[in-house]
Amino acid sequence: MSQSRMGSILSEELHTDQAGLEPLSPAADPAPAPAGIPFGVAQTPQQALADWVRRDYEEFAARCTDQAASSWERTTCRACGAGGLVEGLSLGSMPPANALLRQSELDQPEPRFPLSLRLCERCGMAQLGHVVPPELLFRSYLFFTSSSRRMSEHFSALITEAAHEFVPPGGLIIEIGSNDGTGLASIQRRDVRVLGVDPARNISVMAAARGVPTISEFFTETLAREIARVAGRAHLVVACNVLGHIDDLDDVCRGIRTLLAPDGALVFEVPYLGELLDRAEYDTIYHEHLSYFAVRPLVHLLNRHGLQLERVEFFPVHGGTIRGTAILGTGYSPQVEEWIADEIEKGMGQRRAFEEMARKVEANRHGLRRRLAELRAAGAKVIGYGAPAKGTVVLNYCEIGTDLLPLVIDSTPAKQGCYVPGTHQPILPPSAIERERPDALLLLAWNHAEEITEREAAFRARGGRFLTPHANKGAFELETTPR
Repeated sequence: MSQSRMGSILSEELHTDQAGLEPLSPAADPAPAPAGIPFGVAQTPQQALADWVRRDYEEFAARCTDQAASSWERTTCRACGAGGLVEGLSLGSMPPANALLRQSELDQPEPRFPLSLRLCERCGMAQLGHVVPPELLFRSYLFFTSSSRRMSEHFSALITEAAHEFVPPGGLIIEIGSNDGTGLASIQRRDVRVLGVDPARNISVMAAARGVPTISEFFTETLAREIARVAGRAHLVVACNVLGHIDDLDDVCRGIRTLLAPDGALVFEVPYLGELLDRAEYDTIYHEHLSYFAVRPLVHLLNRHGLQLERVEFFPVHGGTIRGTAILGTGYSPQVEEWIADEIEKGMGQRRAFEEMARKVEANRHGLRRRLAELRAAGAKVIGYGAPAKGTVVLNYCEIGTDLLPLVIDSTPAKQGCYVPGTHQPILPPSAIERERPDALLLLAWNHAEEITEREAAFRARGGRFLTPHANKGAFELETTPR
């Protein structure tokens, strides 16, 4: 397809997207401090912001409504609003991937919800067809940014670089999905104000202990208006691995637009759909991940809410991630146009790409079960390494029970002593490797393979093998170079 023809098609689509876009209200300075929010001379602006979160947010949070604990079906596209979504891949019925079990819960019924990937043929967005209430998934969360050295460094570098580019002294940085505060804590030495927003109350407490004030609530337009009323507009809004978790992206984008200063920027990261399709990384599909983005649907989504995608970068983390930078406006940059042209040329938003992925996924399922059965028949002992959400998907979709994989180890203390949802492998600390003496480790947390193989050098030195859930040219053995 020629560049001019592609541009014409996108222009028509985006013109429709932008219909009804409300004009942005004038930028607001921080409102006069209401009672109980002491922006006085005795405190720094950062201290005052922290005080508001700590003492005065309870009344606002009390007005928020919890959602019922049942799933519902999504029939329209989250990015462009079109109907007629078509199914691209079904993984059957799954328990929530992070709903780890205690021993006392093993004999109780587990909730299961449909898990299928659907395609919007208008904009190329891939998304789940069923939504599990976020209250069930995110109020207590078991992924901690600080648990991975490489990811801590990655997010800290992102915030530092973006702050240098967009945030003046005294400016405000807001991170949506701030987790345990690792990223914002890295920038606090600068003369800026920081504020985290994360619905997981268990990790919001950890962030507060780092000195990062964190609102333990879901980010919405209503919350954005409350923050803007108290603290003013933000020069930088960061959202890493967040947009894919949210059903009502329209509400979130309205909130981001409300918060951004006229010269502010949104910097976000999302797993890239291109890598999911190319590598058939089906285990990145689970109930928390509602959307799987290419650049084209991102442009649709952002343009509908007065946000212009200016820059896209690729990073080989989490199985393939794109980082986007957006500002107030509509349209997209020439660099973004090149990404879209490449996606269209590859047929990324078409049914045949998803049909091919589904064939790869099914073949991988049978291949992994067969390989584990071969190792068991040969007398080899295999245990799982890592208890991430993707591990739950692999074990349940491939029907790998304790007969093929008797246990899983994980370095996160909060997971140890629990059991994998659905398949019920016990989760033990890494010290169990020495006691169990396995012949091979199945890296369920394969996105941290380099870090894990370095950490388990002693296991490798005595001849231990590493397996991954995804075959490379038909083989599940991970090639490692001894150090």
